[in-house]
Amino acid sequence: MAEKVVYKVVCALLGLAAIPLAIFNPIIRIVGDISVTKTYVGEDVSFRDIYELFFAKGSTFSGFGDFKLTDPVRATMPALIASGVFLALAILFGLAGAVIAVGTRKKLPVLLLSAGSMLCIIGMFIAFNRFFAAPYVDGTISIADLGFIEEGILESIFSSLMHLELLKISSAGFLLLGLYSASFLWTGAYMLVELGEPKDKEKKKKKA
Repeated sequence: MAEKVVYKVVCALLGLAAIPLAIFNPIIRIVGDISVTKTYVGEDVSFRDIYELFFAKGSTFSGFGDFKLTDPVRATMPALIASGVFLALAILFGLAGAVIAVGTRKKLPVLLLSAGSMLCIIGMFIAFNRFFAAPYVDGTISIADLGFIEEGILESIFSSLMHLELLKISSAGFLLLGLYSASFLWTGAYMLVELGEPKDKEKKKKKA
């Protein structure tokens, strides 16, 4: 009985832990190259940081309400949206697995949902790193193309002086993948233990 309680508690904790982990841990790593000084400027950004920069009252970029996406940037938006959908699905699958683990005795759905969360996180990595971030890093889309600077001399200067060196999913992505992998392994191990229990009981009956 105690083992079952421990199993349920661990599954619940693993499912719920994904939410604060995804919100407060750095999810995106950005590194810029300033050619004049030959220095790199890097920043790890969490969803909380993104909210405070763009959406909170009095935030740094709150004045860009009329900001319009340029065509090159707009072309990368489906990949960014897809990575967000993958992340949301991963968290939902994880929460569903936690609810099933706590509320029922079924283990297979929890195992499958954990595997689904892992696949969704991998999908998030692929969608963001390969399809969204790649054009910014390889120079296809410059910093000036972001639309914050009007076309002209300033745009040319910024394009020549600044280059995005790195843009990828950061530590939160790896931690989430580890979290759901732990849930998968934990549930799988418990299922294997349960498979061995009937045999042990039969052996005890025969000995008696």
